[in-house]
Amino acid sequence: MKKTLLTTLFISAASIISVHAESLPAPIIGIVEQATLDKSAAFQDIIKQVDQKRTEVQKEMATYEKELKDKDKELAENAKKLSDKDLTAQRQTFEKRVQEVQDKLEIRRAQMELGVEEAKKTVYQAFLKAAEEVMKEAGANVMIYKETVITANNGFDLTPKVLDKLNKNLPNVKVSFKSEADVKKQLTQQLPQAQK
Repeated sequence: MKKTLLTTLFISAASIISVHAESLPAPIIGIVEQATLDKSAAFQDIIKQVDQKRTEVQKEMATYEKELKDKDKELAENAKKLSDKDLTAQRQTFEKRVQEVQDKLEIRRAQMELGVEEAKKTVYQAFLKAAEEVMKEAGANVMIYKETVITANNGFDLTPKVLDKLNKNLPNVKVSFKSEADVKKQLTQQLPQAQK
């Protein structure tokens, strides 16, 4: 009785799996390189904008660096002329300014990182849309990254078509650098989460 019940159960399971497998379409696979994102015109535009911003930040920081070096030199020269109390007060003012400059540098860094992150999301969404459109045009029903495939016929590679469509759909993307106030607010919100 047990044997008959088990056999019936296995036959039922096999027929359910067989029916389910028959309802799935045959896979028609297209492949695309992950590097398509990096090669896209929009991503290259992001790099150009970030390089511009980085140059601006470097100039700004060079100004602060000169200011701090001059102030430090002045403090060293005044060390012999000032009382201990006055020297301590000036040293504290100087250290406060150093901290302000470091905070400003951190904000500039965060402005760039957040701007790039948002812009990359826009490119990634456009990439997914382009990949889906090309997949449908090619008659495929599955799209996978080329880097996960060991070997395949070049006919499956839809990278050039996806890149072309991505460049047409999104030739560039504006990198938005948040204001200092917005970045400070966001960094302040992230601190308590990081400490959990």
